[in-house]
Amino acid sequence: MMILLLITATLFTMIGTAMVLLDYNYYNGLQYLATALAFFTTAYIIKVGKVDLDSATDNNHTQIMAGFMITVVALTITFVALSIKGLFWAVGITVFIIGMYNIYKK
Repeated sequence: MMILLLITATLFTMIGTAMVLLDYNYYNGLQYLATALAFFTTAYIIKVGKVDLDSATDNNHTQIMAGFMITVVALTITFVALSIKGLFWAVGITVFIIGMYNIYKK
């Protein structure tokens, strides 16, 4: 899980930076950068040992993976309106963070 988070966060950092600096697509670029920050932070917390994914329940794993997938899909789809895309992104990142918080507080 940590390697997947690091790869995705690195790619999202590059894409977000390019969108903000070169494409002037600030809204989507900031979404990519905020997502990369959340993924880097989560990978750091896992690496330090504050979150033990092995002791998490299946429900918590499902929350984290669902949030991860919704976030990634919401950022990569281009055929929907910007407002719907932002809503899906917000739901995905919220579900991801809540899943991590549920594991962290145990």
